[in-house]
Amino acid sequence: MEKSLAHWKAEHPLLFISISIGVGYLIANYFGDHYPSLNYTIAFVIILISMSALLCLPLLPLKKWQQGIIILFILISWGNVIYLTTHKQNLMWLPFPNGMIGDIRIWMMQKIDKHIIDKQASGFAKALLIGVKSDIDKNIIKAYTQLGIIHIIAISGMHLDIIFKNLVFVTSHLPRKMFWRFIELAIVLITVWIYTFIAFASPSVVRASIFFSLFFVGTFLNQPKYTLNCIAGGILVILFFDIHSIYHIGLQLSYAAVIGIHLFYPVFNKMLPMDNPILSWMWSNLCITLSAQLTTLPILLYHFHQTSTLVIISNFMMVPLSTLLLYALIGLVIMPNQVGFSLHLGGQIQSYINVLNRLVLYFHQNPIGTPLLIQMSGRMVVGYYFWLLFVYIWLYKRKAKYLFYSLVIITLISLIKLFP
Repeated sequence: MEKSLAHWKAEHPLLFISISIGVGYLIANYFGDHYPSLNYTIAFVIILISMSALLCLPLLPLKKWQQGIIILFILISWGNVIYLTTHKQNLMWLPFPNGMIGDIRIWMMQKIDKHIIDKQASGFAKALLIGVKSDIDKNIIKAYTQLGIIHIIAISGMHLDIIFKNLVFVTSHLPRKMFWRFIELAIVLITVWIYTFIAFASPSVVRASIFFSLFFVGTFLNQPKYTLNCIAGGILVILFFDIHSIYHIGLQLSYAAVIGIHLFYPVFNKMLPMDNPILSWMWSNLCITLSAQLTTLPILLYHFHQTSTLVIISNFMMVPLSTLLLYALIGLVIMPNQVGFSLHLGGQIQSYINVLNRLVLYFHQNPIGTPLLIQMSGRMVVGYYFWLLFVYIWLYKRKAKYLFYSLVIITLISLIKLFP
């Protein structure tokens, strides 16, 4: 962890900008009924005043903390502007590129149907690879949902992560001259966004594509690789195109999981170092699962008031198994039809999918897989994240006062639960 808040602010500017703008948006949304109908006029006046203040700021004899407060209020006012200009309609939009994208999607679906004969297995493969869920069994979807592993079927960051890492591994062998670096940048970005549109440009895959695009462009420009900056930048881009998505549970869960993995995974992984590569891989996978569950649990409990008792075990087992399946499906799609091995591979994938789904249904129908009912209010969610913040700081700084703060907060949460 950095030595002070000033270090964090210097290294994560987009994080503080997005938080400030988000606070401004939430304030405007809370008092939205009191705004008159002249939204664009008020937004123009706020922009004019804030930009004037920003230009005059270097000329004023102010201390750094005073300048920081003024900049904070300017960013909050910009959050107000975003609400005023977008709460009735999106600020920007992009047309969906049909035509070639539609032809590629149809070709991929036909190839899967040709090589995977079983209809249910074929439907599952299409849902996993390109997000087509029309042919998948509803009981399978219900089982994956209640076990907390529905993100395996939904096209998400896991899918883009596999494509992105393998693509970068291939393009990294190109010469490191500027021309070839431009070629590498174009190949990676075009491939990522073509796959995004093939997967119907669902919100989850768009969020992942924005994150990887920002990360790779920053790498190309030799900028420091701060994941929280990429996350915050992705949120800002999404809010400009669809401000109402901030209330979407999918966006909340996606970014909560990514932030949890980024913050807690390195801490957990270092707690138990292992020399055995298999045990090390298993421990790393478990750490990723625990990190994601820590930050997504309160959101799930707030919206659905329940969680699976097997959520950690099911994610620990199914994420690696589904990743292996995704690699096989990508290999099947890019393999030419003339290669006789492709039909054999399709049969193996079909058997693998059937075994995978039978395993999920077994856990779902087992009494131990019954959902655990827990209600969590908005105040408890806020208290939980403050508790998690102090636990995170304590794990890094190892100072007893942060552990004490976390214990105080968890005590208050327990009192709220006991005496609502």
